[in-house]
Amino acid sequence: MPHSRLILGIDPGVTGAVALAHMHGGTVRLIDVQDIPTAKVKVNGSAKSHLIPSELAALLRRMSENPFGLAADVFIEDVHAMPGQGVTSMFRFGQAFGLIEGVAAGAGLVVHRIAPRQWQSLVRVPRDPDAGRLRAGQLFPNLAGAFARKMDHNRADAALIAYAGALSLQVA
Repeated sequence: MPHSRLILGIDPGVTGAVALAHMHGGTVRLIDVQDIPTAKVKVNGSAKSHLIPSELAALLRRMSENPFGLAADVFIEDVHAMPGQGVTSMFRFGQAFGLIEGVAAGAGLVVHRIAPRQWQSLVRVPRDPDAGRLRAGQLFPNLAGAFARKMDHNRADAALIAYAGALSLQVA
């Protein structure tokens, strides 16, 4: 069992988020949660959000650097196509997932994929965005304000993914 390490949890996608947690012994403390950096780009006359790889790389570097030389593991939600989603939206989502995973691996971080049902089971949260926000606030009251709005469900998911990652490393 690792004694002390950093865990990054990533809810992938253009509206995703990255959470940083510190695991020491059996305690997991959330340190920070940030939205994935994006910019609006005009495509066929409409503005679409696109990831900014260089800013994502800088964010992951900033979050994983520490003066103690602790190892940093990345847990990213292992997502798949869902019935009823359009081809274009699934392509964009898959593209964002691959970009995020590639940037993390390129930064030299150990990347683990974790299925939605696996992390949701580990943190004991139903598959409901509001339940995730409430659970994240319970586990991490120091940053509960980061999960206050309905639109913050991606931040909550990133925090819960980091927590589940820490739990899975403790039993490994």
